[in-house]
Amino acid sequence: TKTFAGLFPREWLFIIVSLINLLTAVGLTISRLVMVVQNDSRSPDFTFAVLLLVNSGFCLFYVFHGVLRERVYELYVFMFAILVVVMYCVLEYFVFNPDGQKTIKLVRLILVTVLAPPNIFLAFVVAQNFGYLEFRIVGASEYLQMLYRQAAVFSCLLKFDLQCAISVVVLALRDGTKLSAVEMVSLGVGFPFSVLWCILGWISLRREWRRGMLLFAGLGVLKPAYYLYKIITEYLRLDSNDTGQVQTVIDSLIAAGAIGILVWLLLMFELVSVYRNFGKGLRERVALIASEKTGLLTAFKRVRGPQAGSRGVDRVP
Repeated sequence: TKTFAGLFPREWLFIIVSLINLLTAVGLTISRLVMVVQNDSRSPDFTFAVLLLVNSGFCLFYVFHGVLRERVYELYVFMFAILVVVMYCVLEYFVFNPDGQKTIKLVRLILVTVLAPPNIFLAFVVAQNFGYLEFRIVGASEYLQMLYRQAAVFSCLLKFDLQCAISVVVLALRDGTKLSAVEMVSLGVGFPFSVLWCILGWISLRREWRRGMLLFAGLGVLKPAYYLYKIITEYLRLDSNDTGQVQTVIDSLIAAGAIGILVWLLLMFELVSVYRNFGKGLRERVALIASEKTGLLTAFKRVRGPQAGSRGVDRVP
């Protein structure tokens, strides 16, 4: 993992622009969310505000984790996620815009749309200059580099799949805080299941746990089944008498479900490649690097300890 002190100027610029972009959107969205809760918590506007916060949170994760761990594909997902955030801001301004509540949304829309293009450009530039950590971990072996990249793609898709799943669960709350029994079950079961499923996949990848990966694949069948169920259910519930706000929430849920199915298919395809790579040396190489770091740190403490003690400074514990 890189440290903040070791970041290049372009990486710092990318982080700063991203923070300004996302924290502006988050701050104005929270302000708007408070107004919605006070006035009409059953409004679909509540759903979109929560959805915007969720996706902004994932974007912040992609920024820091992607840069510090040099995850190229996470920055690519970040670029797509920024476009999603912009789309949500546009929809919230033009669809969920009662009279007298335009200022916050307009300011947020202007700032996000102005900062999004340079933010995406910087993400692309930063991603193109990654490679140092990959070389440190797997060395010059092209074969190990291929295994490492496939594992990185799988890890990235895991996070993107979780983002899609949470988005679908949130969009299922079409009437804001007014929850039906089905929506309560969806929220109470769908969210923890998605998080635990993602953790299972991550652990299985890190440990090259074959049985865990098979369990991950088996449980994963429930996700597209749920997406299809929500898409079909909401499509059948379409009513010409629905307001524009409700119609937009339904359309967004169908789109999010379709994207979720696509991401799940890509994840399952990558799972096959990752599963076949188990036992081919990548885990051992990563473990070797970790042990070398631990050994160097221990040696440093042993050498540094007596010197520090002689100067009246406490030893490193």
